[in-house]
Amino acid sequence: MNLRKFIRWPSPLNVAVHLRGVDELLSNSNPLAPLSADETRRAAEIRSLPRRNAFVAGRKLAREVLSVPLDCAPEAVPILAESNGNPVSIGEGIQFNVSHCGDWCAVAWSAESAVGVDVETIRPVPSMPALVSNFFPPAAQRAFDSATPQNRAKVFFHWWTQIEAALKASGRGLDDSFDCLDQVLHETCDAVPGVALAVAAEGRGPLTITWHLP
Repeated sequence: MNLRKFIRWPSPLNVAVHLRGVDELLSNSNPLAPLSADETRRAAEIRSLPRRNAFVAGRKLAREVLSVPLDCAPEAVPILAESNGNPVSIGEGIQFNVSHCGDWCAVAWSAESAVGVDVETIRPVPSMPALVSNFFPPAAQRAFDSATPQNRAKVFFHWWTQIEAALKASGRGLDDSFDCLDQVLHETCDAVPGVALAVAAEGRGPLTITWHLP
């Protein structure tokens, strides 16, 4: 008997992740050009220059990335803001997510699943032990507790980015952080020195990630 006829294999999930530097994204003469009028207005309302630059860089990268599968110019990518302020695309069933931290901006997208992405610059955080105790799942707590003092920040952000990406993909909050990694497929990338990067997607997989890195 050919069991393949009776087994329903999970559909594959393909996710692309793009990581770029904020300065690179803002380097041309008019980085606001691809943005919509609403995005330009929202950028002007952000008083903090680093936050404003991060917002502009994130929207610019999202538009550049999504213009390829949507086969349109970046300024024509249909992006709307949900009631919570998060951007959503209304083209071809594509879902995407944006993250930025310091000098870096990341965008993840998929035509098959809700996705979440998180990028962090690895750095010391005074409140790491409290955050680990309050929000990390048991396996992550054990990994952090067993890390050497020199590696604790790296281990912390290795797990923190996964938790953030998982919560964003599933639409859940930090109150659900203890089991959030069990509810999604997730993967990390440590190819860029000093940067922690993770992506998550809803579904059963198998998960295929295409990383676009500097």
